[in-house]
Amino acid sequence: MDLSVEAFEGHELVDSGGGRKLERFGGVLVDRPCPQAIWPARSDAPWGDAAAVFRRGEGGGGDWETRAALPESWIAPWRDLKLEIRLTGFGNVGLFPEHASHWDWMSRLIGERGSAEVLNLFAYTGGASMSCALAGALVTHVDAARSVNGWAMVNSRLTAVPDGSIRYLADDAAKLVRREARRGRRYDGIVIDPPTFGRGPKGEVWKIERDLCALVEACRALLSDEPLFAVLTSHSPGVTPAALRAVLSPLGGAIADGEMLVSGAAGPALPCGAYARWTP
Repeated sequence: MDLSVEAFEGHELVDSGGGRKLERFGGVLVDRPCPQAIWPARSDAPWGDAAAVFRRGEGGGGDWETRAALPESWIAPWRDLKLEIRLTGFGNVGLFPEHASHWDWMSRLIGERGSAEVLNLFAYTGGASMSCALAGALVTHVDAARSVNGWAMVNSRLTAVPDGSIRYLADDAAKLVRREARRGRRYDGIVIDPPTFGRGPKGEVWKIERDLCALVEACRALLSDEPLFAVLTSHSPGVTPAALRAVLSPLGGAIADGEMLVSGAAGPALPCGAYARWTP
């Protein structure tokens, strides 16, 4: 089942095509690369009004061209969340709107139970962490980059997440999972959004094709006696919904999978990665 996210208060997909996407974050129009947008862009879309344009360079980075005076950061709201938007050197801005449907889904399951313990791996700027915490969960938020955890903490303060509901760890995900298992920690929900390639805080190398199955297998030992969910997502080229389903299949239970899509007011829905969601 593909999941399509419509425009919300802090984000709008204005147009896509020609290998790029035009989005509005918190009222600011941003033009970024999007290799999957292989169709033509709309001729009437306001591409020339973009306040910031990201040009991809060699080696995965790139540069922003700003066409208007912009603050160093600004706020994009989504429901009760407030997320700080920044123009990063990799073209990310701190918000991945395609994940919003997962935030809704997890929040509903947590709210129905009333409480939960959730582990969020590769947690980035904390949208999932905050959504779960606001629904009543205690969340362990794990990201290898201390600077990104600091960004997530800013978002948490802006959102007024209850004190003590999220603990932030700058750690290697695989090492953390093994350590938590030895300590006997258990979680009712696990969220995994791994990069294609990454490094832990001590230089540990992550490769999704080599390491993902072992990580998910290790996470089995962390599931509580009455777990609620596991969510596995990927933006890596070539990693399909069927592949993520296969990775989660050793957990048993029920698995839903599909593409994550973002829809705009006009034009085709934009594919933004794959997901698989597990329930017992």
